[in-house]
Amino acid sequence: MLAAQPATAAVPVANPNSYHVLVTKSRPLNPLNYIAPDLVYFPGTNYVLRRAVSANLESLFAGARNAGAPLSVVSAYRSYAEQASLYNSYVARYGQAVADTISARPGHSEHQTGLAVDVGNANGSCGLGACFGTTAGGKWVAANAWRYGFIIRYPDGYQSTTGYTYEPWHLRYVGRPLATEMKTRGIPTLEHYFDGSNPTIKSPTDLTAVDSAGVLWNYPPNWTGGFAQRARVGSGWGGLKAGFTTDWNSDGIQDILAQWQDGKLTLYRGLRGGGFQSPIRIGSGWANHEITVGTWWRGSRYPSVVTKDGAGRLWHYANNTGGALSSQARGQIGSGWQNLKITLADFDRDDNQDVLATRTNGELVLYRSNGKARFIYESRRTIGSGWQHIESAQAVSGFRGPDSYGLTARTSSGALRHYPINSGGWGGSFTIGLGWQNYRLFR
Repeated sequence: MLAAQPATAAVPVANPNSYHVLVTKSRPLNPLNYIAPDLVYFPGTNYVLRRAVSANLESLFAGARNAGAPLSVVSAYRSYAEQASLYNSYVARYGQAVADTISARPGHSEHQTGLAVDVGNANGSCGLGACFGTTAGGKWVAANAWRYGFIIRYPDGYQSTTGYTYEPWHLRYVGRPLATEMKTRGIPTLEHYFDGSNPTIKSPTDLTAVDSAGVLWNYPPNWTGGFAQRARVGSGWGGLKAGFTTDWNSDGIQDILAQWQDGKLTLYRGLRGGGFQSPIRIGSGWANHEITVGTWWRGSRYPSVVTKDGAGRLWHYANNTGGALSSQARGQIGSGWQNLKITLADFDRDDNQDVLATRTNGELVLYRSNGKARFIYESRRTIGSGWQHIESAQAVSGFRGPDSYGLTARTSSGALRHYPINSGGWGGSFTIGLGWQNYRLFR
Protein backbone atom coordinates (compact mmCIF):
# COMPACT_ATOMS: atom_id res chain seq x y z
CA MET A 1 0.00 0.00 0.00
CA LEU A 2 2.84 2.35 0.84
CA ALA A 3 6.38 2.32 -0.51
CA ALA A 4 8.38 -0.12 1.62
CA GLN A 5 11.77 1.43 0.93
CA PRO A 6 12.64 4.97 2.05
CA ALA A 7 13.34 7.57 -0.59
CA THR A 8 16.83 8.92 -1.12
CA ALA A 9 17.59 11.52 1.53
CA ALA A 10 17.72 15.12 0.40
CA VAL A 11 21.19 16.26 -0.59
CA PRO A 12 22.38 19.83 0.03
CA VAL A 13 22.64 21.84 -3.17
CA ALA A 14 26.22 22.03 -4.46
CA ASN A 15 25.66 23.90 -7.74
CA PRO A 16 27.17 27.36 -7.08
CA ASN A 17 24.81 28.95 -9.61
CA SER A 18 21.75 27.83 -7.64
CA TYR A 19 20.04 30.26 -5.28
CA HIS A 20 19.91 27.35 -2.81
CA VAL A 21 23.61 26.47 -2.82
CA LEU A 22 24.90 25.51 0.63
CA VAL A 23 28.33 27.00 1.35
CA THR A 24 29.88 26.23 4.73
CA LYS A 25 33.22 25.60 6.40
CA SER A 26 33.01 21.97 5.30
CA ARG A 27 31.29 22.57 1.95
CA PRO A 28 33.43 24.84 -0.25
CA LEU A 29 32.43 26.22 -3.60
CA ASN A 30 33.32 24.11 -6.60
CA PRO A 31 35.44 25.46 -8.18
CA LEU A 32 37.10 27.30 -5.31
CA ASN A 33 37.73 30.33 -7.51
CA TYR A 34 34.10 30.40 -8.69
CA ILE A 35 32.96 33.69 -10.24
CA ALA A 36 29.26 34.46 -9.87
CA PRO A 37 27.30 35.05 -13.10
CA ASP A 38 25.07 38.02 -14.01
CA LEU A 39 26.69 40.40 -11.53
CA VAL A 40 25.30 43.94 -11.61
CA TYR A 41 25.96 47.09 -9.64
CA PHE A 42 23.48 47.76 -6.89
CA PRO A 43 21.96 51.16 -7.79
CA GLY A 44 23.85 54.14 -6.41
CA THR A 45 26.79 52.08 -5.11
CA ASN A 46 30.00 50.40 -6.20
CA TYR A 47 28.79 47.06 -4.82
CA VAL A 48 27.84 44.21 -7.11
CA LEU A 49 25.37 41.36 -6.63
CA ARG A 50 23.64 38.84 -8.83
CA ARG A 51 20.86 40.45 -10.83
CA ALA A 52 17.91 38.88 -8.97
CA VAL A 53 19.53 39.62 -5.61
CA SER A 54 20.01 43.26 -6.50
CA ALA A 55 16.40 43.66 -7.68
CA ASN A 56 14.95 42.08 -4.55
CA LEU A 57 17.30 44.03 -2.30
CA GLU A 58 15.99 47.24 -3.89
CA SER A 59 12.48 46.18 -2.91
CA LEU A 60 13.63 45.29 0.60
CA PHE A 61 15.31 48.67 1.03
CA ALA A 62 12.14 50.41 -0.18
CA GLY A 63 10.10 48.50 2.39
CA ALA A 64 12.51 49.39 5.18
CA ARG A 65 12.54 53.03 4.11
CA ASN A 66 8.74 53.17 4.11
CA ALA A 67 8.79 51.69 7.61
CA GLY A 68 11.09 54.46 8.83
CA ALA A 69 14.17 52.23 9.04
CA PRO A 70 16.38 53.13 6.03
CA LEU A 71 19.22 50.75 5.25
CA SER A 72 22.41 50.76 3.19
CA VAL A 73 24.78 48.18 1.74
CA VAL A 74 27.96 47.58 3.73
CA SER A 75 29.42 44.69 1.74
CA ALA A 76 28.33 42.49 -1.16
CA TYR A 77 30.10 40.25 -3.71
CA ARG A 78 33.73 39.40 -3.04
CA SER A 79 36.01 37.52 -5.37
CA TYR A 80 38.20 34.64 -4.19
CA ALA A 81 41.19 36.98 -4.01
CA GLU A 82 39.27 39.64 -2.07
CA GLN A 83 38.05 37.06 0.43
CA ALA A 84 41.57 35.68 0.85
CA SER A 85 42.88 39.17 1.63
CA LEU A 86 40.10 39.84 4.14
CA TYR A 87 40.47 36.49 5.88
CA ASN A 88 44.24 36.82 6.13
CA SER A 89 43.88 40.27 7.66
CA TYR A 90 41.63 38.84 10.38
CA VAL A 91 44.11 36.04 11.05
CA ALA A 92 46.91 38.56 11.42
CA ARG A 93 44.82 40.70 13.77
CA TYR A 94 42.99 38.11 15.91
CA GLY A 95 44.61 34.74 15.25
CA GLN A 96 43.18 31.92 13.17
CA ALA A 97 40.81 30.52 15.82
CA VAL A 98 38.95 33.80 16.19
CA ALA A 99 39.17 34.61 12.48
CA ASP A 100 37.39 31.37 11.65
CA THR A 101 34.35 32.44 13.69
CA ILE A 102 33.96 35.84 12.04
CA SER A 103 35.21 35.32 8.48
CA ALA A 104 35.06 32.58 5.86
CA ARG A 105 38.14 31.17 4.23
CA PRO A 106 38.46 31.87 0.50
CA GLY A 107 36.29 29.48 -1.48
CA HIS A 108 34.00 29.03 1.53
CA SER A 109 32.38 32.47 1.55
CA GLU A 110 28.75 33.15 0.68
CA HIS A 111 29.82 36.58 -0.54
CA GLN A 112 31.67 34.85 -3.38
CA THR A 113 28.33 33.49 -4.67
CA GLY A 114 26.92 36.97 -5.23
CA LEU A 115 23.93 35.90 -3.13
CA ALA A 116 25.01 37.45 0.19
CA VAL A 117 24.91 41.07 1.28
CA ASP A 118 25.79 42.82 4.52
CA VAL A 119 23.39 45.63 5.36
CA GLY A 120 23.42 48.36 7.98
CA ASN A 121 21.50 51.37 9.13
CA ALA A 122 21.70 54.27 6.68
CA ASN A 123 23.03 56.50 9.47
CA GLY A 124 25.90 54.10 10.09
CA SER A 125 24.93 53.20 13.66
CA CYS A 126 26.10 49.80 14.95
CA GLY A 127 27.82 48.95 11.65
CA LEU A 128 28.75 45.28 11.45
CA GLY A 129 27.92 44.65 15.08
CA ALA A 130 25.50 42.41 16.93
CA CYS A 131 23.81 45.56 18.20
CA PHE A 132 22.39 46.05 14.69
CA GLY A 133 19.83 43.42 15.62
CA THR A 134 18.45 45.67 18.38
CA THR A 135 17.99 48.72 16.14
CA ALA A 136 14.83 49.58 14.22
CA GLY A 137 16.52 48.53 10.99
CA GLY A 138 17.75 45.24 12.40
CA LYS A 139 14.37 44.37 13.87
CA TRP A 140 12.63 45.22 10.61
CA VAL A 141 15.05 43.04 8.64
CA ALA A 142 14.56 40.10 11.02
CA ALA A 143 10.79 40.34 10.68
CA ASN A 144 10.52 41.03 6.95
CA ALA A 145 13.55 39.76 5.02
CA TRP A 146 11.69 36.60 4.00
CA ARG A 147 9.13 38.66 2.08
CA TYR A 148 11.88 39.59 -0.38
CA GLY A 149 13.59 36.18 -0.61
CA PHE A 150 16.28 36.71 2.05
CA ILE A 151 17.15 34.96 5.29
CA ILE A 152 19.43 36.01 8.14
CA ARG A 153 22.11 33.43 7.41
CA TYR A 154 23.85 33.38 10.80
CA PRO A 155 21.14 33.82 13.46
CA ASP A 156 21.72 34.20 17.17
CA GLY A 157 22.26 30.98 19.11
CA TYR A 158 23.36 28.78 16.20
CA GLN A 159 27.14 29.20 16.13
CA SER A 160 27.53 25.48 16.85
CA THR A 161 25.54 24.81 13.67
CA THR A 162 26.87 27.44 11.26
CA GLY A 163 30.35 27.91 12.72
CA TYR A 164 29.94 31.68 12.76
CA THR A 165 28.96 34.17 15.43
CA TYR A 166 25.65 36.02 15.27
CA GLU A 167 25.49 38.31 12.24
CA PRO A 168 22.11 40.08 12.08
CA TRP A 169 23.39 42.13 9.14
CA HIS A 170 24.32 39.17 6.90
CA LEU A 171 21.48 38.51 4.47
CA ARG A 172 21.48 35.57 2.09
CA TYR A 173 19.21 35.42 -0.93
CA VAL A 174 17.51 32.04 -1.37
CA GLY A 175 14.44 33.14 -3.33
CA ARG A 176 10.99 33.91 -2.03
CA PRO A 177 9.60 30.34 -2.04
CA LEU A 178 12.38 28.92 0.15
CA ALA A 179 12.59 32.00 2.39
CA THR A 180 8.82 31.83 2.93
CA GLU A 181 8.95 28.11 3.68
CA MET A 182 11.78 28.50 6.19
CA LYS A 183 10.01 31.38 7.94
CA THR A 184 6.69 29.53 8.02
CA ARG A 185 8.13 26.27 9.31
CA GLY A 186 10.47 27.97 11.77
CA ILE A 187 13.65 26.57 10.18
CA PRO A 188 16.52 28.75 11.48
CA THR A 189 19.41 27.92 9.12
CA LEU A 190 20.19 26.35 5.78
CA GLU A 191 22.04 23.62 7.68
CA HIS A 192 18.77 22.71 9.37
CA TYR A 193 16.90 22.81 6.07
CA PHE A 194 19.44 20.53 4.37
CA ASP A 195 19.70 18.11 7.29
CA GLY A 196 19.56 15.01 5.10
CA SER A 197 15.94 14.18 5.88
CA ASN A 198 13.34 13.82 3.15
CA PRO A 199 10.07 12.57 4.68
CA THR A 200 7.21 11.79 2.33
CA ILE A 201 4.91 14.26 4.11
CA LYS A 202 7.19 17.16 4.87
CA SER A 203 4.95 19.35 7.01
CA PRO A 204 1.55 19.43 8.73
CA THR A 205 0.46 21.86 6.00
CA ASP A 206 0.73 19.22 3.26
CA LEU A 207 -2.60 18.04 1.84
CA THR A 208 -2.95 14.26 1.54
CA ALA A 209 -5.84 12.70 -0.39
CA VAL A 210 -7.07 9.40 -1.84
CA ASP A 211 -8.52 9.37 -5.36
CA SER A 212 -11.36 7.19 -6.69
CA ALA A 213 -8.88 4.47 -7.72
CA GLY A 214 -7.55 4.16 -4.17
CA VAL A 215 -4.26 5.94 -4.95
CA LEU A 216 -2.84 8.07 -2.15
CA TRP A 217 -1.37 11.45 -3.14
CA ASN A 218 0.46 14.15 -1.24
CA TYR A 219 0.27 17.83 -2.20
CA PRO A 220 3.00 19.99 -0.59
CA PRO A 221 2.10 23.66 -0.13
CA ASN A 222 3.83 26.48 -1.97
CA TRP A 223 3.30 28.61 1.19
CA THR A 224 1.43 31.31 -0.73
CA GLY A 225 -2.05 29.78 -0.87
CA GLY A 226 -1.56 26.94 -3.33
CA PHE A 227 0.20 23.64 -3.86
CA ALA A 228 3.41 22.51 -5.50
CA GLN A 229 3.63 19.37 -7.65
CA ARG A 230 1.90 16.39 -6.10
CA ALA A 231 3.64 13.08 -5.34
CA ARG A 232 2.20 9.57 -5.38
CA VAL A 233 2.48 7.93 -1.95
CA GLY A 234 0.86 4.52 -2.45
CA SER A 235 -2.14 2.52 -3.66
CA GLY A 236 -4.78 0.21 -2.20
CA TRP A 237 -6.50 2.85 -0.11
CA GLY A 238 -10.00 2.23 -1.47
CA GLY A 239 -11.25 0.84 1.86
CA LEU A 240 -10.39 4.00 3.76
CA LYS A 241 -13.10 5.73 5.76
CA ALA A 242 -10.99 8.67 7.00
CA GLY A 243 -7.31 9.56 7.05
CA PHE A 244 -5.21 11.93 9.11
CA THR A 245 -1.66 13.25 8.88
CA THR A 246 -0.16 13.91 12.29
CA ASP A 247 3.09 13.53 14.20
CA TRP A 248 1.60 10.74 16.30
CA ASN A 249 4.80 9.89 18.21
CA SER A 250 6.23 13.43 18.28
CA ASP A 251 9.50 12.57 16.55
CA GLY A 252 9.31 15.52 14.15
CA ILE A 253 8.12 13.38 11.19
CA GLN A 254 4.55 13.31 9.91
CA ASP A 255 2.73 9.98 10.26
CA ILE A 256 -0.54 8.66 8.82
CA LEU A 257 -3.46 7.56 10.97
CA ALA A 258 -5.95 5.55 8.91
CA GLN A 259 -9.54 4.69 9.87
CA TRP A 260 -10.83 1.81 7.72
CA GLN A 261 -14.39 0.96 6.82
CA ASP A 262 -14.05 -2.39 8.66
CA GLY A 263 -13.37 -0.52 11.92
CA LYS A 264 -9.61 -0.92 12.15
CA LEU A 265 -7.45 2.06 13.10
CA THR A 266 -3.87 1.78 11.82
CA LEU A 267 -0.75 3.88 12.20
CA TYR A 268 1.92 4.35 9.53
CA ARG A 269 4.99 5.91 11.12
CA GLY A 270 6.84 8.22 8.76
CA LEU A 271 10.55 7.64 8.11
CA ARG A 272 13.05 10.48 8.10
CA GLY A 273 14.43 9.47 4.72
CA GLY A 274 11.03 8.97 3.13
CA GLY A 275 8.41 6.23 3.13
CA PHE A 276 6.70 4.67 6.10
CA GLN A 277 7.12 1.78 8.50
CA SER A 278 4.78 -1.20 8.19
CA PRO A 279 1.35 -0.35 9.60
CA ILE A 280 0.53 -0.95 13.25
CA ARG A 281 -3.02 -1.61 14.36
CA ILE A 282 -3.72 0.78 17.23
CA GLY A 283 -7.45 0.20 17.56
CA SER A 284 -10.51 -1.69 16.33
CA GLY A 285 -14.28 -1.28 16.44
CA TRP A 286 -14.16 2.23 14.97
CA ALA A 287 -16.48 1.63 11.99
CA ASN A 288 -19.33 3.74 13.40
CA HIS A 289 -17.14 6.55 14.69
CA GLU A 290 -16.47 9.96 13.16
CA ILE A 291 -13.02 10.90 14.38
CA THR A 292 -10.75 13.90 14.29
CA VAL A 293 -7.17 14.27 15.49
CA GLY A 294 -5.42 17.08 17.33
CA THR A 295 -4.02 18.27 20.64
CA TRP A 296 -7.19 18.30 22.72
CA TRP A 297 -5.30 18.72 25.99
CA ARG A 298 -2.94 21.67 25.61
CA GLY A 299 0.63 20.79 26.48
CA SER A 300 0.19 17.09 25.74
CA ARG A 301 3.27 15.37 24.40
CA TYR A 302 1.27 13.54 21.74
CA PRO A 303 -1.81 14.36 19.66
CA SER A 304 -5.00 12.49 20.51
CA VAL A 305 -8.39 11.54 19.09
CA VAL A 306 -11.77 13.20 19.56
CA THR A 307 -14.54 10.97 18.26
CA LYS A 308 -18.32 10.85 17.91
CA ASP A 309 -19.78 7.35 18.26
CA GLY A 310 -22.95 5.97 16.68
CA ALA A 311 -25.04 7.03 19.69
CA GLY A 312 -23.96 10.66 19.36
CA ARG A 313 -21.61 10.61 22.33
CA LEU A 314 -18.40 12.61 22.07
CA TRP A 315 -15.25 11.00 23.48
CA HIS A 316 -11.63 11.96 23.96
CA TYR A 317 -9.06 9.19 23.59
CA ALA A 318 -5.71 10.23 25.05
CA ASN A 319 -2.58 9.10 23.22
CA ASN A 320 -0.27 8.37 26.14
CA THR A 321 2.50 6.45 24.38
CA GLY A 322 2.65 7.58 20.75
CA GLY A 323 1.30 4.14 19.85
CA ALA A 324 -1.93 2.23 20.50
CA LEU A 325 -5.07 3.77 21.93
CA SER A 326 -6.82 2.29 24.95
CA SER A 327 -10.45 2.52 26.07
CA GLN A 328 -9.05 3.00 29.56
CA ALA A 329 -7.59 6.33 28.41
CA ARG A 330 -10.86 7.72 27.12
CA GLY A 331 -13.25 10.22 28.65
CA GLN A 332 -16.71 11.34 27.57
CA ILE A 333 -16.89 15.05 26.78
CA GLY A 334 -20.39 15.37 25.35
CA SER A 335 -23.64 13.76 24.22
CA GLY A 336 -26.38 14.53 21.71
CA TRP A 337 -23.94 15.01 18.83
CA GLN A 338 -25.53 12.49 16.44
CA ASN A 339 -26.64 15.17 13.94
CA LEU A 340 -23.39 17.15 14.04
CA LYS A 341 -20.27 16.87 11.89
CA ILE A 342 -17.06 17.72 13.80
CA THR A 343 -13.77 19.41 12.96
CA LEU A 344 -10.99 20.38 15.36
CA ALA A 345 -9.57 23.91 14.97
CA ASP A 346 -8.29 26.72 17.19
CA PHE A 347 -10.88 29.21 16.00
CA ASP A 348 -10.28 31.92 18.63
CA ARG A 349 -6.46 31.50 18.35
CA ASP A 350 -5.93 31.05 22.10
CA ASP A 351 -3.82 27.88 21.61
CA ASN A 352 -6.70 25.65 22.71
CA GLN A 353 -8.33 23.31 20.19
CA ASP A 354 -12.03 23.96 19.68
CA VAL A 355 -14.70 21.87 17.98
CA LEU A 356 -16.43 23.32 14.93
CA ALA A 357 -19.75 21.51 14.58
CA THR A 358 -21.85 21.54 11.41
CA ARG A 359 -25.61 21.20 11.89
CA THR A 360 -27.86 19.57 9.31
CA ASN A 361 -29.19 23.02 8.32
CA GLY A 362 -25.65 24.13 7.43
CA GLU A 363 -24.97 26.29 10.48
CA LEU A 364 -21.40 26.09 11.76
CA VAL A 365 -21.30 26.33 15.55
CA LEU A 366 -18.27 27.00 17.74
CA TYR A 367 -17.62 24.90 20.85
CA ARG A 368 -14.63 26.47 22.55
CA SER A 369 -12.47 24.36 24.84
CA ASN A 370 -10.47 25.27 27.94
CA GLY A 371 -7.39 23.35 26.80
CA LYS A 372 -8.01 20.69 29.46
CA ALA A 373 -10.28 18.36 27.52
CA ARG A 374 -13.46 20.21 28.47
CA PHE A 375 -15.73 22.71 26.76
CA ILE A 376 -16.14 26.24 28.09
CA TYR A 377 -19.61 26.72 29.55
CA GLU A 378 -21.13 29.48 27.40
CA SER A 379 -23.69 30.14 24.70
CA ARG A 380 -22.65 28.46 21.47
CA ARG A 381 -21.87 30.98 18.77
CA THR A 382 -22.88 30.38 15.16
CA ILE A 383 -19.86 31.29 13.06
CA GLY A 384 -21.07 30.34 9.60
CA SER A 385 -23.91 29.18 7.39
CA GLY A 386 -24.18 27.10 4.24
CA TRP A 387 -21.70 24.53 5.54
CA GLN A 388 -23.95 21.59 4.62
CA HIS A 389 -22.13 21.75 1.29
CA ILE A 390 -18.73 21.14 2.95
CA GLU A 391 -17.83 17.46 2.74
CA SER A 392 -14.48 17.63 4.52
CA ALA A 393 -12.37 20.25 6.30
CA GLN A 394 -8.99 20.38 8.01
CA ALA A 395 -7.27 23.11 9.99
CA VAL A 396 -3.84 24.10 8.65
CA SER A 397 -1.13 26.54 9.70
CA GLY A 398 1.12 28.40 7.27
CA PHE A 399 -0.80 27.69 4.05
CA ARG A 400 -0.56 31.38 3.05
CA GLY A 401 2.81 32.00 4.71
CA PRO A 402 4.06 32.81 8.22
CA ASP A 403 1.43 33.21 10.97
CA SER A 404 -1.46 32.25 8.68
CA TYR A 405 -4.14 29.80 9.80
CA GLY A 406 -7.37 28.50 8.37
CA LEU A 407 -9.51 25.63 7.10
CA THR A 408 -8.93 23.86 3.80
CA ALA A 409 -12.22 22.30 2.73
CA ARG A 410 -13.80 20.34 -0.12
CA THR A 411 -17.33 21.16 -1.20
CA SER A 412 -19.91 18.68 -2.52
CA SER A 413 -19.40 20.14 -6.00
CA GLY A 414 -15.67 19.37 -5.90
CA ALA A 415 -14.27 22.83 -5.17
CA LEU A 416 -11.25 22.95 -2.88
CA ARG A 417 -11.45 26.14 -0.83
CA HIS A 418 -9.47 27.85 1.90
CA TYR A 419 -11.12 29.78 4.74
CA PRO A 420 -8.60 31.96 6.61
CA ILE A 421 -9.15 32.24 10.37
CA ASN A 422 -8.09 35.33 12.27
CA SER A 423 -8.57 35.80 16.02
CA GLY A 424 -12.11 34.52 16.32
CA GLY A 425 -13.26 35.50 12.84
CA TRP A 426 -12.95 34.69 9.16
CA GLY A 427 -10.79 36.27 6.51
CA GLY A 428 -11.62 36.30 2.81
CA SER A 429 -12.07 32.75 1.53
CA PHE A 430 -10.83 31.67 -1.89
CA THR A 431 -10.92 28.71 -4.24
CA ILE A 432 -7.70 26.70 -4.55
CA GLY A 433 -8.89 24.35 -7.27
CA LEU A 434 -11.79 22.45 -8.85
CA GLY A 435 -12.46 18.80 -9.68
CA TRP A 436 -11.83 17.38 -6.22
CA GLN A 437 -15.21 15.64 -5.87
CA ASN A 438 -13.67 12.16 -6.25
CA TYR A 439 -10.95 12.73 -3.63
CA ARG A 440 -11.15 11.81 0.03
CA LEU A 441 -9.15 14.45 1.86
CA PHE A 442 -7.11 13.60 4.93
CA ARG A 443 -7.93 15.75 7.94
